[in-house]
Amino acid sequence: MKEHLNNCKQEYESIPIPEELEFRVRSSMEEAKRRSRRDCARKTWRRSATTAAAVLVLMVALVNSNAGIASAMEKVPVLGAITRVFTFRTYEDERPNSSADIRIPQVVGGPDELTQAIADYTDTIIARYEEESGIVNASDVEARTNHYQVGVDYSVVTDSDSLFALRFDEALVMASGTESVVIYNVDKASGKIISLADLFESSSDYKSLISENIKEQMHQRMEEDDSVYYWLNDEVSDWNFTTITDETTFYVDENQELIIVFNEGDVAPMYMGVVEFVIPASVTEGIARRGYLN
Repeated sequence: MKEHLNNCKQEYESIPIPEELEFRVRSSMEEAKRRSRRDCARKTWRRSATTAAAVLVLMVALVNSNAGIASAMEKVPVLGAITRVFTFRTYEDERPNSSADIRIPQVVGGPDELTQAIADYTDTIIARYEEESGIVNASDVEARTNHYQVGVDYSVVTDSDSLFALRFDEALVMASGTESVVIYNVDKASGKIISLADLFESSSDYKSLISENIKEQMHQRMEEDDSVYYWLNDEVSDWNFTTITDETTFYVDENQELIIVFNEGDVAPMYMGVVEFVIPASVTEGIARRGYLN
């Protein structure tokens, strides 16, 4: 490990300074250094992931070949539960006017529905990139001068007794940059991906209660900071935030409080980026289903 870290340090310190810098998301020298450090760390992650995968294969082989081991393991309560999340694959590409850096995780012990959702999501982004960058159909791209760059990273934002949530953050740069978030929330008891509606009693008016609280927070933030702006009473009424929906992005934090997430441009000007709102327990108490929220 020490030798590997020394090699990473040497690679980092030997980064050549390019004569010209074309338009890139990571166009600054500081970003190039950060990328070098990240690449070194990824090599270590890949080695760890390979080892973990080999252990998993060996364990499955032992279970399938020995009825006694299989019987004993069935009694271990953690089996079938989410035990580990690691980077299974990284899709990277670099071209004159386009680049991609997409990290694809594997959730060991996760439900098939989550595995399929991750594959569908990342495959769609990769297919879109390959079309836009000319990998699929170069003739359609030859006349285009715009840049197309995409980066996707993931993180575990919830891992409680009842819920697991995996978050994907996508940064897309074309004529301008946009940020978006996708979060898959899994009920550990059922193994199903759940929506916002699943957190609350069917008879509750959770949408109105949460939406009103979000509006209050928006007003308060704008009063406290002149640089903050949300679409509430804008003349362009189609942009005004009115209510959340069952498809609204969310997760539950370590305090068991509900976090509502809006993509860049959804409820505010693009410069505001991705915005989040913590919904107090006083808003959700009495309407949330048992075991999900505080």
